[in-house]
Amino acid sequence: MELYNKICYNVLIKFIITQSVEVSIVLRSNTIFYHHIAIIGSPLSPLTYEYDKSIKIGTLVEVNLRNKLVRGVIYSHCEKPKFLCEKVKTILDLSFDDKYMKIINFLSQYYSCSFGDATKLFIPFKDVVAKCEQNLEIDITLSFEQQKAYDFILSNQTTLLFGDTGSGKTEIYMKLFQKMINSGKTAIFLMPEISLTPQMQKRLKNHFGSLVAIWHSKVTKKRKEQILSGIENGEIKIVAGARSSLFLPLRDIGLIVVDEEHDDSYKAANRPRYHARDASIYIGGVLGAKVLLGSATPSLTSYHKFPHFRLKGTFFEGSKKIHFVDDKEDIDPSIYEKLGTVLRENHQAIIFLPTRANYKYLTCKACGKFVECPFCSVGMSIHLAKNALRCHYCNYLERIPKECPSCKSESLKSSRIGTAQVRAELSDMFQEKVFKKFDRDEITTETKLKATLKSFNDKEIDVLVGTQMLSKGHDYHDIKLVVILGIDTVLAMADFRARERALSLLLQVAGRAGRKGEGKVIIQTNNREFFEHYLDDYELFLKDELEYRKDIYPPYKKLMKFLISHKDKQKAREKLEKIQLLLQDSTDVEVVGFGEAPIARIASKFRFVVLLRSSSVKALLQLAQKCKMQDVEIDIDPVSFA
Repeated sequence: MELYNKICYNVLIKFIITQSVEVSIVLRSNTIFYHHIAIIGSPLSPLTYEYDKSIKIGTLVEVNLRNKLVRGVIYSHCEKPKFLCEKVKTILDLSFDDKYMKIINFLSQYYSCSFGDATKLFIPFKDVVAKCEQNLEIDITLSFEQQKAYDFILSNQTTLLFGDTGSGKTEIYMKLFQKMINSGKTAIFLMPEISLTPQMQKRLKNHFGSLVAIWHSKVTKKRKEQILSGIENGEIKIVAGARSSLFLPLRDIGLIVVDEEHDDSYKAANRPRYHARDASIYIGGVLGAKVLLGSATPSLTSYHKFPHFRLKGTFFEGSKKIHFVDDKEDIDPSIYEKLGTVLRENHQAIIFLPTRANYKYLTCKACGKFVECPFCSVGMSIHLAKNALRCHYCNYLERIPKECPSCKSESLKSSRIGTAQVRAELSDMFQEKVFKKFDRDEITTETKLKATLKSFNDKEIDVLVGTQMLSKGHDYHDIKLVVILGIDTVLAMADFRARERALSLLLQVAGRAGRKGEGKVIIQTNNREFFEHYLDDYELFLKDELEYRKDIYPPYKKLMKFLISHKDKQKAREKLEKIQLLLQDSTDVEVVGFGEAPIARIASKFRFVVLLRSSSVKALLQLAQKCKMQDVEIDIDPVSFA
């Protein structure tokens, strides 16, 4: 009997344990996990969704939002909320690791946008790991000075390579890329988009073949898919391209090069308003990658903040002579004379001016007013080929009027000569020669860019007449004359960086002459004393400018701009007043100015600005959070004040 009871007891215990395990399994299978998910590209804060298992932070998923299937990224795990949640529909094999989640979070906070807005910059990683080892033996010989620069770069986390135009910065880049590949690392080579010339592409391909890919906005969708596939399987080691190249899913990044680091095109015009140079520096720090900033005319901030190597001289034997002529309404006759001499000797020239179209403005002699765009507070530019005035902000087009819209006077005059007019006048004067425009009106596609540069290189074009595009990294050896017009309009801009911009632009354009042999540069300006003082010593300018900006401007202070825009002027003004109230309690932030924007209306939207200054980044970012509202764009480290 005792044995029977003992057997029954053991059976009962086993039954209870078995049932408990089964109940536990049932309970566990019914457990629900809750996740905060940032919708990619959405300004919304992370939303809560449920799933029957915990999903790793950084994983991409598909969820329903307002009856539409959208992508999001797992931002965090959370407790069960007090409301019903939608269920995650699909878990994708795409993700961001902890380091990239940290980078995205930083960009979101620093540039005052949602996590979803910051995430849309990045292409996620596929959950595959592919290795494709390479060992390159490339004959890249560096001079003594270049080798010193190379060693200096390797000894620092972030370096500024301050190298004169034509001093051989590119050879150093190539040597560094080779080192990265042979070390099992990848590299990113950022350039302003228009600098992605066939020349640079050819150079990269000659050295690295299929290991390099070119990435920018004009690359076709099919080619982008091929590049992403090559990155995923480890076949592509270097991506060269515009600022979006920074956000591709490259693994084991060892080097980020930001060429022409001073260029304003690295700053995004839309939310998130990031600066690719600054983002590169942060990303390099998080990933443990070296960052190299290169420029012949570096930004004052980079020169002040980072160790630099000064690379002087030119790689080829070349020289240039500088001539100054006074600025006036028309082109100085001596310019025509010197251009004629160069063309008769069958050499080439470039002519720079900051204005496209035929003329910048159509002005009434009677009342002095510009003919303005009906939708923007700007004068429209004259395009004689279309017999039209065009607004370069909203692209509104209208026939050239015969009388002033304001006072009805027929006494109209054109002012501020542009690229189209200079080309037309010179073509008439030198009819046997070929003149080509090189501006945004003419160069609208990558195909046109390549064709124009090839024709110029093949000497099918004698003279390029263009805007800032001329300054972007082009290297041709037969340019014997560079003419710089209208530089005083850049110097006169209402911007604390006007001196830096004007001098940098002048030196970049002038650097196209005399790359091989002797060249001439003619500068038409009424500010000869300023330009001549710094023409041979940009570093002296940087040192002087640092003194000028001390305690009031970057790099010593941080700036932040609020731009308010609305079709209803009164509503825009009310938002300005609301922001002013929020600013009253800010002790660490100074209001530099507020009111109507310099261009008070664009595309029928009225615009107001607030400009803030502080020594504390934290104080500015806290204020940005307080002032977040619809129709208000927040821009930290702004580069444009118009």
